[in-house]
Amino acid sequence: MKTEAIKLNKDFKRLYYRGKRAVRGLVVVYASKNRLGVNRLGLTCGKAVGNAVRRNRAKRLMRESYRLLEPALKAGFDIVIVARSRAADKPYREVDRDVRAAFQNLELFLP
Repeated sequence: MKTEAIKLNKDFKRLYYRGKRAVRGLVVVYASKNRLGVNRLGLTCGKAVGNAVRRNRAKRLMRESYRLLEPALKAGFDIVIVARSRAADKPYREVDRDVRAAFQNLELFLP
């Protein structure tokens, strides 16, 4: 299954206001069904995470976690993963653990 990118601000805002939310230590995940039949992923980091280097590292960790989970996910969802301020300092294991827990909470895994 191929995942597309969420690029439009209106899509991000729709998820923030209408999507289901799961908050974990290092990430917040928003998810909502779409009518496309494919998953769409958006990654965001606020300035609180740090400078550009730290924000990019946090996004790389979240993207890799999603990439490895992708085959086990249901299709047809818009997903936004937001890094919290501590995410850039942590090792991949911890970020992956929190992403998995949030996806589990939102029931995004295949049965």
